[in-house]
Amino acid sequence: MRTRLPSATCGVARHRGAAMLAGLNYLAHLLLAEETPASRVGNLMGDFVTGLPEVLRGRFPRPIVQGIIRHRAIDRFTDSHAVVIGLKQHVAMERRRFGGVIVDLVLDHFLTRHWETYSRAPLPDFVHACNTALREYHSFLPPELGDSLEERIADHWLEHYGTDDGLDDVFHRVALRSPRFGAMRGALEDLKDHRAEFEAGFHDFFPELLAWVRSRGPEERE
Repeated sequence: MRTRLPSATCGVARHRGAAMLAGLNYLAHLLLAEETPASRVGNLMGDFVTGLPEVLRGRFPRPIVQGIIRHRAIDRFTDSHAVVIGLKQHVAMERRRFGGVIVDLVLDHFLTRHWETYSRAPLPDFVHACNTALREYHSFLPPELGDSLEERIADHWLEHYGTDDGLDDVFHRVALRSPRFGAMRGALEDLKDHRAEFEAGFHDFFPELLAWVRSRGPEERE
């Protein structure tokens, strides 16, 4: 990680030499993983590693790579979904180019707020299991995740999006990455101005995403 910032900024990645924002919907990816430590680690690491699967298989255990592959498939499904594309239109024009990451964060916001609808495990228990998995596989984590893992855990990084204040803090931290991201500081206003539309969109989209993931079967088929 080039400049360490607390927890929620760490979806900012470098691709082909250009800074860009990677997905930040960590909680959704963890929930959509299989209920094994390796799968959860792989599904989270999809935001932190690049490379073709055949290259990744030389670096990580196969179950982790399968999780990374599933993460990428989920991102493609999400980015092309009509509901998600429509939700981006509720992002103000001055930050529309960040619409994808803003919608990702807002979706995790509503997932946190409606957690009991979509998960059998209470959120604190689920987060504890995910943090335990990351500690177990710490040696495989990329530095930008592994070096700050304990800081993230202490900062309650996976529960951070559930309140307006927490989400606003995430937006501000992302904005600190570069002057080019400055418009992100006002992103909470998009949620406040279109809360009903975002929440309805979440409830339209997330069940479809869950059903699509289940239809793919076990990750070992990837």
